[in-house]
Amino acid sequence: MAELFLSLAILLFSAKLLGEIFERLNLSSLVGEIAAGIIVGPLLGVIMPSEELKLITDFGIIFMLFLIGLSTKFDEIKGNMYVGIALAVAGCMLAFVGGLIVGNVFFGSMEAGVILGVAVISTSTAITLRSLADIGEFQSRPYKLALAIDIADEVIAILALALLTTYFTVGVVKPWETVSLFFAILGFFFFILTAGSSLARRLLSAFRGMRDEQIMVSMPLVVLFVTAFVSEHVGIAAVTGAFLAGVALNKSPLVEPLVLPKIKAISYGFFIPIFFAYSAVLLDMASVVRFLPVIAALVLIVSTGKVIGCGLIARWFGYNEHEQKVIGIGMIPHGEYSIVMAQLALVAGFIRADMYTVVIAFVILSIVITPVLLRWFTRRPGRR
Repeated sequence: MAELFLSLAILLFSAKLLGEIFERLNLSSLVGEIAAGIIVGPLLGVIMPSEELKLITDFGIIFMLFLIGLSTKFDEIKGNMYVGIALAVAGCMLAFVGGLIVGNVFFGSMEAGVILGVAVISTSTAITLRSLADIGEFQSRPYKLALAIDIADEVIAILALALLTTYFTVGVVKPWETVSLFFAILGFFFFILTAGSSLARRLLSAFRGMRDEQIMVSMPLVVLFVTAFVSEHVGIAAVTGAFLAGVALNKSPLVEPLVLPKIKAISYGFFIPIFFAYSAVLLDMASVVRFLPVIAALVLIVSTGKVIGCGLIARWFGYNEHEQKVIGIGMIPHGEYSIVMAQLALVAGFIRADMYTVVIAFVILSIVITPVLLRWFTRRPGRR
């Protein structure tokens, strides 16, 4: 137990420290957190994988998806909803095909291709929006469309995650069973987002007047854990339940001022950084070197799919050449979802450590190249 406490302290300190350093370098803190895990894990051997660490760090996945749900405001994309959905579907389909091809060619199986394809379909919302804001596109037309694409992209990714994690549990999903499962998942989504949302809002309102102000943290966590529990029992991953719990709660007027800041403090102060740092502890550095061509191919193919599916196709909806570049390149960075998907597949035994390493390296490279490509390809004449 003493070693567990020390391991958590080292992971948390190194993740937050390197996260801050990378933020100051205008890169995502996610890259710093992963770098911290690589340093204290594979490079120095200070932290070794263990069941106890995995159990605690897995809460990072739950809290991250809960936060995404709390922050997903469907009302904000009403004006761009249909265009955003169309471009998100196109981008996800092309990215999936790219991952499928790379997985099938380099890892020799259709199953590996499907898992890799699903792992790379979703863009990282936070990194995309920050990258666009950094080049002066905050609240511009491309920025608002990118937000709509990202939200639709996340919903597609959650559905894909739910289907694939059910496959991990069952082992085989036949075509008819897949269709039935898809509609069962949609039904569960609908129930949580209608009746569940109403119950969740009433629960928050009922406890608002309590003397213990921290109860506004406790009740959302109760909703989170109950929804995750029910999700697991109906054959859907707990992480999907966590996302739905967040969406069910986010229409309450109490969430923005009272709930969200406290959940963010818990999540980003502890659970999320140690999750990403521990994800890198599992890396096989020899595989990074050995699979560099695969990583490069994956980044090139998936990025091209996102640029075409989300950027070039935007021309059909009245976006000019500059806006197409901003939207398309802005969709390149991957992050949280890809790591979650890869770790779930690794733990379930459906992929090997080398393929897991390829996905993590792909995420890091996609995050690093995005701001460089945005500045290079979207530079306006006379603007430095």
